[in-house]
Amino acid sequence: TEKSLKKYIDWLEGGGEYGDLFADKKEGVNSCKFPGQTAEEFLKDFRQTCRTDWNLADSTATERYRYAEKLVEFLDGHPREATKGKLREFINKYGDDNAVKTVRVIYGRYLETEVAKDFKIPKSRPRPKKVPSREELIRIYDELESAADRAAFLVLASSGLRRGELMRLSPEQIDTEERTIYPPKKRGPRRTKSQWVTFFNEEAGKALQEHGLGEMEPEEKIFKCHPGTLTKHFGQASKRARTVRVTPQILRVWFAEQMSRLGVADRYIDALCGRTPSSVLAKHYSDFSPNRLAEVYEEAGIEVLNG
Repeated sequence: TEKSLKKYIDWLEGGGEYGDLFADKKEGVNSCKFPGQTAEEFLKDFRQTCRTDWNLADSTATERYRYAEKLVEFLDGHPREATKGKLREFINKYGDDNAVKTVRVIYGRYLETEVAKDFKIPKSRPRPKKVPSREELIRIYDELESAADRAAFLVLASSGLRRGELMRLSPEQIDTEERTIYPPKKRGPRRTKSQWVTFFNEEAGKALQEHGLGEMEPEEKIFKCHPGTLTKHFGQASKRARTVRVTPQILRVWFAEQMSRLGVADRYIDALCGRTPSSVLAKHYSDFSPNRLAEVYEEAGIEVLNG
C-alpha cells in the first residue's frame, strides 16, 4: 500500500516508524526480511509458502492463510508493522488457537523473529463426545437412503478410518477376501495424518459389494461425493431417526470405544486407527504387522448391526 511504501522509504533513509520498530527488540518485529514486500505480496507469498515450501495439509494451510488475512486487516498493513502489544490485541480479539498458531508461524517461521515466541498455544481440554448406543446406530443406519451412504457408515464404524481416508479409498487398497484396508501406495503431498493397515467386518463387506465395489476400476474412488455431503447425509439420517447426531468422527470414536469394550489393548486400537507413529511401527513391526493385527481384529469380532 502507499502507506507501507512511505514507511519503508523513511526507514531506508534512517528514520520513521520502521527504524524505531526494528530497534525495539523487546516489543517490535525486529526483522528486515522482505523489507519491500507489500501486504498483498505477503499474503500471496505466505499462502504459497504454507502449501509448497512447508507442505502443510490443505486444511492447515487454509486456516493459516485465513488468519493471516485477518491479521493484515487488523493491522491495516504488513505484519512487519506490528508491535507485540498489537499482536496481543489481535489474539485477544479472536481468542482461539488458530490466532495464536498463525501469529507464531508468521513471526517465527516466516519472518524469522522471536517476537511471538512467548505466546503460548492454549492446551485444549478433551471434550466428551456423546457416543451412540448400538440401537441408536441401527436406527440411523435404517434411515440412510443410498447404498453408498450405508457402505460408508459400516466401513467407518467397523474400521476406525478417518473421513478423509474413507473418501480417498480405492479398490486397489482393499483385499476383499481378508477384509483388509491398506494405506494408499502413493501418499498425498499434504497429508499429515498417519495411516496403517486396518480391517472391516462382514457387514461392511456386504455393503461394499451392494455399492458396486466389484465393478469399480482399481484406482477409482469408492465414495465419490464431497466429504461434507457424507457428513450431511449422516446428520439428516440422525434427525429422521430422532436420536444423537452421528458424524464420521463419531463413528471413529464408537469403533475405538467398542474395540476397547471387546478387550482389545489400546496400542492395537491406536494402530488400527492410524495413531501409532511410523517410528514405533518400524521398531515394533512384529507387534503391529498386518497378520498380528488381523488376529486381534478377528478375535474382537466387532459388529455394528448384529451385536
